[in-house]
Amino acid sequence: MSRRIESRFIFDIEENTRIFRHQRFVNGSRRADCPSCESRVPSNEPYSHHWVKDPNSIQLGQEEKAILKTIDDQHIETFILCDSSLPARTNDFLLNAGMDAVPQLLRFLSFGTEKLDATVGFYVDVKKERMYYESSPLSIENHLDIGEAVDMIFSMLLEKISNYVLLHQRVPLEACVIRRMKLTVRRHCLSLNSNCKLPLQYRVKNAAGGSKTSNAELALIAENYLKHPEKGREIPQNLQLNLYSFRVCPTSKELYAVPYLLRGEDVEHTPTFVVQTDVIGSFLGLQEVHNIRKFLRIDSKDRVTECRQCQSHFVDRVHFALHKQIDCGRGFMVWHMDKDAIELHENCLPLPKDYFKYEWIGVGGKRS
Repeated sequence: MSRRIESRFIFDIEENTRIFRHQRFVNGSRRADCPSCESRVPSNEPYSHHWVKDPNSIQLGQEEKAILKTIDDQHIETFILCDSSLPARTNDFLLNAGMDAVPQLLRFLSFGTEKLDATVGFYVDVKKERMYYESSPLSIENHLDIGEAVDMIFSMLLEKISNYVLLHQRVPLEACVIRRMKLTVRRHCLSLNSNCKLPLQYRVKNAAGGSKTSNAELALIAENYLKHPEKGREIPQNLQLNLYSFRVCPTSKELYAVPYLLRGEDVEHTPTFVVQTDVIGSFLGLQEVHNIRKFLRIDSKDRVTECRQCQSHFVDRVHFALHKQIDCGRGFMVWHMDKDAIELHENCLPLPKDYFKYEWIGVGGKRS
């Protein structure tokens, strides 16, 4: 029997303290609360004081921003993960690459962008043959979607590899050796006309967008939000609105929305917005929410959706949306390679291991 895991995000009041808790339930029974999400502040302080620190924002100094500029100037879109920077066993390599190395690089590359187009490729050795398997591009329009996107690409690509080697080499996936991969990323940089998209988990709810608030009012709200955290200026009491922001559980990687400022109890008529920030936590804009109950409601996983194209089944709407975007994996490709061949690349940019932890090599498209 499969385990049904659910999360609840609640506030408790104990004496004069307000406590935010992330509760985990397995098959309906409550387990230990997540210690990494718990936050305590005096009960009379604003909700925003719970979220002063964001453990999921990355730090970019001048050196890292200079690397991004070099990547753009030299048209570097290909990144190779080298053999020696990850464990030799295939399972360990894939686990470290999918959970850490690839998401970390994509978060870095997402700074200053409207979206990323990402393609993943694996070099596979099996029965004295070498093959290269590559996914089709997947658009990532919010940095908070990176984890789900990488998970979907990896799982679909490995499924394709498993089916292929079983059919043509008559061996299971476990017989394959994978110790090298390629990540191709096209950065679409922000412009004055860029429209910040919500994370996919909240886009599929269809509970936000179509702002009914004038641009002047939005500008005033944005201005006050920007001044509030940096300069300690309180948002004026006469500005009646509710603000929410996004958080990611450092342990389970679950994405959820939390209150930042609550001024109106009548949620049907109080203007409500969600704050959009970039990968370093800087303010990007506000998105109006027209149905906050639907927006905050956690999707149940008891409804199965079938893909009409390939008959795959999904209980998660985000996974289904990503599956459709990548067209059921139809554009995935495989190439047979000479196992003794040596790849030579010019215009290479080794990324600093003290920042990335892994030995990524960027390959430029042309000389600057």
